[in-house]
Amino acid sequence: MMRIVIVEDDERDAELLGRLVRGYADSRSRAVTVERYADPRAFFDCGQPDPDVIFLDICMPGINGMDAARKIRERNSRLVIIFVTNMVQYAVDGYSVQASDFIVKPASAASVERVMDRVCDLVDTNADRKISVKDSVSGRVTMLGVGDVYYVEVSLHRLTWHTKTGNVTDWGTLDAVQGKLPAKVFSRCHVSYLVNLAHVKEMKKDSVVVAGDVLPVSRSQKKNFYADLATYLGERR
Repeated sequence: MMRIVIVEDDERDAELLGRLVRGYADSRSRAVTVERYADPRAFFDCGQPDPDVIFLDICMPGINGMDAARKIRERNSRLVIIFVTNMVQYAVDGYSVQASDFIVKPASAASVERVMDRVCDLVDTNADRKISVKDSVSGRVTMLGVGDVYYVEVSLHRLTWHTKTGNVTDWGTLDAVQGKLPAKVFSRCHVSYLVNLAHVKEMKKDSVVVAGDVLPVSRSQKKNFYADLATYLGERR
């Protein structure tokens, strides 16, 4: 689930942007939540964890978007910042706060698609991203870093998350888990295994070594799994 925040003082602009973002997510079967705050102070005072993505209007009364971005960067270097502005020249200053992109008002379907394609790539490859898992034994909810997950295994709807800090058990389907994890980083090698490609250590004829464990690679999954692994490794050269 990607959490998106829009900080925009103009209700009409905020509503349009939110509708276009949700439309983009629906068209690509992406699970998102979209929240709106009328000014940066309301966002900073909300008491919620930082979102994955924030759309910041640059020109706002009180704390403007650029100052808000600087404050965000003091505590979070990975949050994806997208500026929203009436004038392109203001967006150029965004490089000083590592803004990822900008949208010129009024937002359009084409501009949102362009920006959201980039946003999804950035969020999907963020190893610091967290996912919540409820342990089926203790009932405790654990926040797992996506980069810390070696692989996820399923047997009769019982999920086992194999991670750097140990195993966590959960109930569900591997299809549902796959939909929550970055598609460019996780791939199925078998109907029962979803693998973090970053932790693949060795490929064998019909198996793959992940964090010291040998997992089967099924005939039906082999072609796609090898292609996903090749793409992943190629993008990191």
